[in-house]
Amino acid sequence: MTVAEAELRAAEARERLNKTASRIQARLEPQALAAQARDAGRTAAKCGLEGAKNNPGAVAGGVAVIGLLLNRRRIARLFKHKR
Repeated sequence: MTVAEAELRAAEARERLNKTASRIQARLEPQALAAQARDAGRTAAKCGLEGAKNNPGAVAGGVAVIGLLLNRRRIARLFKHKR
């Protein structure tokens, strides 16, 4: 390999590295990250809503369990025996 070939290969490698760095910088811009997070949140919300529509019994059961957990002390007081 001659010096000219090595310099050419080095220049090509530098160009590839610069392109990669530019793509990474573009993906890490705050606006791009915010848009990506917003899209992911919307997708998750849509999937959750579809799941709730398809399984209303499971949703009702989950809400009931959460309600019982939040009110467990009040419920315990109702059943406590006073002597």
